[in-house]
Amino acid sequence: MRSEHALLAGRPTLFRYRAIGEAGSEMRYAAELPQEDGTTLLLRLEGCLEERVVRELFGVRRSAIAERTDVVFDATTPMIACPDRIAADANVYAEPRTQGVSRLEYRLDGEPPEAGPGRYFVIPNRCGGLMKHLGIAERARRAPAPPLGSPGWTPEPGATPIELSCANERATEPYDGWEVHSAWLPSVEFRWMVLVKKGDTSFFVESLDGRPYNDLTDDERESGLAGLRRLLAVPISSESTDVVPEDEEIRPEMPFFDVCLSRCGAADWVPAHKVLRDGYLECESGSLDPSTGGCVDGERRGYTDRLELNGTTSRRAPLGGVVLDLPLCTAGETWERHFGLTGHDGGGTWLTRLIAAYNAGKSEGTAPPPVSLPCLVPDRTCSVTLREGADLSTTTVATLTRNCAVDAEALEVRVGKGATLSRQPFTLDAAVLPARMRRVRMVGVPEGSTISVAQPTCGFGTGAPCTEAQPAISVQGDLTVDLEHLRLVSRPPTGGTAGPPKPLARVGVQAAGSAARGLVLRVRDVVIGGDAAPVFYKGIVFSGGTLALHSSSVRAFTDGVSVDRARVSIVSWPVAGAHTIESLAQAGLTADDLVDLRGAWLGGSVANFRALTLSADVQAFVVGMRVSGPMAVAWSDDRAAWPEDGLLAVDSTFTSAPGYFDRESVMLSVAGRSQLNFVNTRVADFAHVLRCPSQLSGGTARIIFDRPEFSEITYGLRQGACTFESATLWDPTGE
Repeated sequence: MRSEHALLAGRPTLFRYRAIGEAGSEMRYAAELPQEDGTTLLLRLEGCLEERVVRELFGVRRSAIAERTDVVFDATTPMIACPDRIAADANVYAEPRTQGVSRLEYRLDGEPPEAGPGRYFVIPNRCGGLMKHLGIAERARRAPAPPLGSPGWTPEPGATPIELSCANERATEPYDGWEVHSAWLPSVEFRWMVLVKKGDTSFFVESLDGRPYNDLTDDERESGLAGLRRLLAVPISSESTDVVPEDEEIRPEMPFFDVCLSRCGAADWVPAHKVLRDGYLECESGSLDPSTGGCVDGERRGYTDRLELNGTTSRRAPLGGVVLDLPLCTAGETWERHFGLTGHDGGGTWLTRLIAAYNAGKSEGTAPPPVSLPCLVPDRTCSVTLREGADLSTTTVATLTRNCAVDAEALEVRVGKGATLSRQPFTLDAAVLPARMRRVRMVGVPEGSTISVAQPTCGFGTGAPCTEAQPAISVQGDLTVDLEHLRLVSRPPTGGTAGPPKPLARVGVQAAGSAARGLVLRVRDVVIGGDAAPVFYKGIVFSGGTLALHSSSVRAFTDGVSVDRARVSIVSWPVAGAHTIESLAQAGLTADDLVDLRGAWLGGSVANFRALTLSADVQAFVVGMRVSGPMAVAWSDDRAAWPEDGLLAVDSTFTSAPGYFDRESVMLSVAGRSQLNFVNTRVADFAHVLRCPSQLSGGTARIIFDRPEFSEITYGLRQGACTFESATLWDPTGE
């Protein structure tokens, strides 16, 4: 993504010139456009012969349009034509925010796509005249919806931008919301219904308030369409038309819905959803009343909230032959209300709900995916796209939110393919965000955005090395934060150094909620510490809330993941073992290199290198991970009573860091009372499986291994004050 600042601030210069046309000498118009690199670009306005039209295109109201005789156009000079001549199938990306830019492939009607990178228009979204003339909103609606998390169409590397600009003009937003049309379905009993669509999502409304749309009078249909348009916030600019859908758009397993408009709160209204069986419509619940076309003796269907392995909550409703995946939205109007669904919580504790999600995921491997619906009324999200190569150290919350609407409830920060962090951390602080904005999503490109993190320096006005690890990303306060598709890696050290480089004096992500523990941090498809040295000093340090680490890897020098006062789920899904948490992950270190940031030697204790640290008041669920370090798991929470597992690890592998602490490494160190359960786990290459003190204050810790696999364990079991339960043990290799 190119820098937007100069483009958004640029202003065009309009001028006129004389040319020879069919009627002889005639006055034509053109524009000189400032470009990001400091140059200007000429743009012909082909067929735009009226001054009023030209001024409206570029938002120039009062400035004089001078005549010039010093310009020369050639065949490569780009143009905007009246009427527009850009090919109907030209690629387009319409960014849905006012202070952003959209892109349109520059290809005229009749021209084949260029073999090389080609050219493309870059249009500020605030330039309403240009956006409307080039049909950006209409083109975007016709274009296939990009995959979730995708930035949309991006020009090929080397493509040449044609950067348009305009004078002060009121902003116009490309419309990408709901559409409502009256639909004639000959293949479904020759009935009229309402087609509702948004992007790739579409469905049919067969009834309104229990009455079939097909049986309504013309006035009632018009009123019903108007009610649906109001419900879905369809603007006047988006027209409702009569359409005949292709048979491919009619999904037999999808219900034909009954949507309430005025009877949602009526106790006697039960939705008359219908399904297609053997070519005929039947009631999804109850029986069909031939006299009214409605349903009698029907029941309201329910929905269930389910905690997912990635930390989100899904709302599922079986209806017809599908399972609807309903979004949890902040707006008062919801699908549940207008579909007449009744709900109940999934029930159970945090841990039992995650176990249910794990079991459901195993059984749903071959089942059709649920049908996802977007929010009926979109959440008020402020989306900001960072320029390519942006330095997150100079990017503040105040800068990101300065152009957000005052009622925005969420902030979305889109990172390009690459970004840097040179000095201070990138900080998300609840105290600095606008009061209504309690959700932040920081997302990279689908293949992962690389954030190159530099070695920090400490001390005012000095370049002194830091003696305490500084965070790369810092989260403070009770927020819901999603980090997705990011690769936090160290910037290669400059200059030659003797021996391996020192670990990066950074914590990849440091997050702390309040005493109320309202912080929710979801980390999905993120890598902290790449394969190249140096690794981060610590990976993730979290306290005061809920942490969900999903399909992500952490490679650190000392602590991989450290948690206290929290619930934490760490999941590699769907492939077990594809993701890791590692301590002492940097290769090529000697015993002399095991020093902290102050230079003190750490090699005297295996406890200095812990892959997973679970401290005070913690409950943890680990699935499919590979946990590796001299001390793989350190547990220090102490509970007099434990109604369920403090730690449940399933389908996971625990290994030591090879070459270090060969006689001291330990898979599990316990310093508090609890119940720790390991199911279908593999333990390999440790000196000890368990380290437990000889006494625990007034109780014991119960350690359970269910279907374990032990290999290459140096010493036998030394359980101390712990109770160790396992159907199989190991043969020590060093005794």
